[in-house]
Amino acid sequence: MDFKELVRGFINSEVEVMTPGDMITGTLISVNDASLMLKVPPVMYGPPGDVAIVPLRSVEFVRVLTD
Repeated sequence: MDFKELVRGFINSEVEVMTPGDMITGTLISVNDASLMLKVPPVMYGPPGDVAIVPLRSVEFVRVLTD
């Protein structure tokens, strides 16, 4: 099992993704060979349902948030 397969097990979970310059919190909606896709809360005065695409090579770690 590699990193991509492991992270795919958490699709539809709330996660924090740490990159070298940022931390992105959202719902994991997709994992492909090159990136993670997260549904993130909209920015103030922005459109609802924003999506963040994070290149896998930039991911330092993923933390799965639970209630």
